[in-house]
Amino acid sequence: MKSSKRNKKMEGKFLFWKKRIAPVAARMMTWEVTTSFDGTLTETELRKRFNEDFRDVFNAGFADGECAVFFWPLVSFNASDGRKHRYLVAVAEEPLENYRKTFDRCLPKQIALYAIADKILRGEWDGENCLKCDEACAECGGECAELNNDCAEVANNGNLLFVALCEHCVYILVFMEGRLCHWSEEYGYGETFDDACRERVARFKEFLKADELFAKMNGVGEFVVCCEKVGTVEESPHMNELFQVSARDPFWCGKDLDACDSMKPCERQRWTVCAVAVLILCVAVFAICDDLTDALCAKIIDGESRNSFVDAAPVELSQPAARDLEMLAWAEGHRDLLPAKWTLGRAGFVDGVASRSWRTSRGTCDSSEFSLLGIVGGRVALVKTSAGETKTLSVGDSLSRYRVKQIGMNDVVMRCGRKEVRYALKMR
Repeated sequence: MKSSKRNKKMEGKFLFWKKRIAPVAARMMTWEVTTSFDGTLTETELRKRFNEDFRDVFNAGFADGECAVFFWPLVSFNASDGRKHRYLVAVAEEPLENYRKTFDRCLPKQIALYAIADKILRGEWDGENCLKCDEACAECGGECAELNNDCAEVANNGNLLFVALCEHCVYILVFMEGRLCHWSEEYGYGETFDDACRERVARFKEFLKADELFAKMNGVGEFVVCCEKVGTVEESPHMNELFQVSARDPFWCGKDLDACDSMKPCERQRWTVCAVAVLILCVAVFAICDDLTDALCAKIIDGESRNSFVDAAPVELSQPAARDLEMLAWAEGHRDLLPAKWTLGRAGFVDGVASRSWRTSRGTCDSSEFSLLGIVGGRVALVKTSAGETKTLSVGDSLSRYRVKQIGMNDVVMRCGRKEVRYALKMR
């Protein structure tokens, strides 16, 4: 039992979204109402008639209290005195508030017997639990193959009289052409299928012969089951499995003994979890899209900044005094960067000339004498002089008064003394 409960608990964790159905203690019976041949019954009329007939018999007072009475249609047919409507009347015998927290629906626990009868009709139930066969075997010394065949042939026409003794109650279910048409329960019997039970079944067979609907059946199979052999829903995992099978049957699907005006807590919790999961998913998707948008915008802005840099005019990095540049060029031996008057051959004369020509040398580093046409591999620059001559320059080469200091992928830095000018390629 502990292992079974543990398995059910684990199954509930994995099947969180599966709707759960609780087996509860309940009473059921077949109730017949007669109307005119074209008459119909409203819910209000049904409750009024039922309260008049069974107010003190079937606990009809629950209709205005904790548990409501439900009328589930079984069969409707024309009779000699009008149209007869037979309903399966059901009412819970215990409060159902506690079930609402963990279960979506509540159904009578005895509907597990419906699954047994359905298996018998389909020929899927073995004959070892058939008391009719057991009793016949005891009388004939074990030769009950013929009776087992009779039990198997019940499914041929779909007519079945199913009798079960369970928890001191005799249940009688009648199927006509595979459809449930009658359900009765009678308490006060013993733990074994004794003479009192057989007498009850015999009386019911007399009713079948006289009934306007069941008298038309051609051949009825009979199957008797004792729950002492099969087990109850609370005790037997097999019976609990049969209950779940019945709950999924089209006849019981959608039925619920717990009439709740609003959404039940378990269903509300399931929807809440679903809404939270969807919200988390939306936030995650939004965050991913936002990151992609930021990356795309950064790429676009970076591209625009690169274009604006390429289109920019040459920028002078520094503008030192012409005298300082010429003196530095002479000291470092860069004769090609000096005016002709610096290269007359004598340092003394140069010093003298330099002292007299500070003002005339201030404009010697003119940045407009050539323009950058292109760069090859970041190593060779193609330039055009102011005279229209095209030249190729590498790092260290001189052009007019400038020397190539650095060649980049998109720009060239020219140096004249301490003056540096950056030339960038222009977009075409």
